[in-house]
Amino acid sequence: MAALTTRPDVPERAQLAQTTTAMLTALLGDDEGVSPLSARGRRRLRIARLLETEARIDAALELVALQLPRWSLRRIAYDDGEWHCALSQQRELPDWLDHCVEARHADLALAILHAAAEARRLEPGISPTDARRGVQAEPGLADLLCCDNF
Repeated sequence: MAALTTRPDVPERAQLAQTTTAMLTALLGDDEGVSPLSARGRRRLRIARLLETEARIDAALELVALQLPRWSLRRIAYDDGEWHCALSQQRELPDWLDHCVEARHADLALAILHAAAEARRLEPGISPTDARRGVQAEPGLADLLCCDNF
């Protein structure tokens, strides 16, 4: 009697790990002389350790916290064989008022990283260097909301 186990294919897992590592490295960027003793350096070191231990989901979440301080995880859902991930700048708002980025992928870590890449693309007026330093841009006119009751 054959065992009824569903084990993912080893080459597929290796390919997912390699793709995740490449995408994390691209989103993380270079060090630019970041001290390993600073909070930013410690987070980068933590991401490297998480990748070494194949904790790809934790590494992806740590990357979002490091590179996109204004964005936070709003929703993770699994539906029909795919993970759906949404990142938001204002989680307290209802879904229909909030502007969030969404991504989906069969692998959860890659779904989070694709959403992070989209959030980074939407960051207004922040260069990649400023994003690494946590510099936030001034809100634009599109972000203003008039609350007068006439």
